[in-house]
Parts: sequence; C-alpha cells; structure tokens
Amino acid sequence: MKITLIRAEKESGKEALSTLEVDALIKKLKTETKAGHVSTLRAILPQLEGTCAQYEHIDKLPRICPAAEYARSKEGERYLKTYNGLVQIEVNHLANAVEVEQVKRQAALLPQTFAAFCGSSGRSVKIWVLFATPDGSRPRQEEKIRLFHTAAYRLAVNCYQPLLPYPVTLKEPAVEQSCRMTLDDRPYYNPSAVPF
Repeated sequence: MKITLIRAEKESGKEALSTLEVDALIKKLKTETKAGHVSTLRAILPQLEGTCAQYEHIDKLPRICPAAEYARSKEGERYLKTYNGLVQIEVNHLANAVEVEQVKRQAALLPQTFAAFCGSSGRSVKIWVLFATPDGSRPRQEEKIRLFHTAAYRLAVNCYQPLLPYPVTLKEPAVEQSCRMTLDDRPYYNPSAVPF
C-alpha cells in the first residue's frame, strides 16, 4: 500500500507529490531529519500558542495523506489513483507524552488499527483505521469512494471513542484528510490489521 506525501512550496505556490510504501513511511517516522524541523516545531509551539505567528519552516514538513495514493495527470492535475481504505481519526490537545502513549496503547487494542503515532505537535495521536467492503475490496469510483469514506469515518469515531481516554477531534470526513510529517520513535503499526 502506498501513501502520498504532499509538500507545498511557500514561495512558488507549487505542490510536490511523492509516494511511499507504508513500511518505509513508518520507518521514516522513527528518526528526525538532519534539519530537525519536527523537533524545532515542538519546541516553539508553546511560544506560538495564542498568537498569529506560525513556524517559519512548516512548509518543509510534507502532509501525509493515508486514504489514497495520488498521482499527476499529463496536464499536471492531481488525481486519486488508488483508494487505500485508511481513515484517520485524531485525538488532539493532549498534555504530554504519557497521554500520547496511553492513547496509542488503547488504539492498539482494536484489530482494525493499522497505525497509531504521535502527531507533529507532540501532543496528538493520529490513528489510521482500515476499512474494506464485505468482499474485501475497496471502491474505485470517486463518488463511491467519498460515500464509503464518510461512512467509514463515522464508524471509526463511534467504535474508537468509547475505548479512548480522551475525546476524538471531529473532522469533516474527507479522503484528502492529512497530517504533517512527524516524529515518533515508537509508532504502533500493524500491517496485518483486520479491516472493518
């Protein structure tokens, strides 16, 4: 399964797409890059809270889109190539690393949890939940993908919320939902997760 990373260049406004196998992405999450953008972001976030300022190198952290593999058309337009059946739910505004680990442990109790890892802020957990149709496949037409993904997101929230010690942050269920590249030396990863 391939995951898409999208990086928007601040100066040019251009968008760069790349794809990674999930195994490679999980390995990449475990170590900080030489530039140290995630660690720097985590260090300055407390100072930025309540202000209009943002981390100046935020565009250096690509967005990870778990639900789909995207590609570019000959005209340069981004299009959905393959739907992965991964839904991302989030638990945000956690106090510290202890709470982050607690949420990851609880999420790991369900066999549908494909991955759970600390977000780029250091105070959130992103949980990737695997879904498929009853025959084990995934929809291919864009309209069916959107309907399937919306229903899957609602089911994920309803199943995980009672299990988690902190509230799931409700988002608009979108195939394009993403999170910033992050750092987690102990992400939970289950490549043989059982799809809902």
